[in-house]
Amino acid sequence: MRRLVLVLVVVAFGAVLGHAAEQRFPRTGAHAFVFELPRGWVTKTDARGGLLLVPPAENQHAMVYIGIISDGALRGRSLEEVAAQAAKPSGIARFDKQEPARITDTKGAVHRGAAFFGRMPEKRGLWRNAKIVIVPLGPDVWAQAWTVAQSGINAAEQRALDAVLASLTLAAP
Repeated sequence: MRRLVLVLVVVAFGAVLGHAAEQRFPRTGAHAFVFELPRGWVTKTDARGGLLLVPPAENQHAMVYIGIISDGALRGRSLEEVAAQAAKPSGIARFDKQEPARITDTKGAVHRGAAFFGRMPEKRGLWRNAKIVIVPLGPDVWAQAWTVAQSGINAAEQRALDAVLASLTLAAP
């Protein structure tokens, strides 16, 4: 019985990942993210030039947001200042925690940065937990990758989210 359950879990997980197709964002330019989306996930661009990776409607307890920040006014600023500027439109007032982070590129090179954790205000006084990874790519260019989550995420949603995050790499220069 345990073996059957394990086989079913592996098959279900493989089905979720098996329908993934590699994508690039932005489609052109020297700096971009490369990633795979599980079946049912969609993408939506925003007014700030980022891309939201959205799970199916019934599983929207966590989402991923990616983008390339290119801003000469931030040249020479700390990663925390870049993260604060990126977080400002979302309503995150401060970061509760910071830790080292990294993103690999498609050639396997490691790009080191920092992860910042904060709370994003939501409707009716609720909050979402946000993790913002900022990685420098040049003197005034940074990659940003957000994970925004709320309570209620189930195991299947977490596996799909983990699969998206595991596939997230930077396009090699």
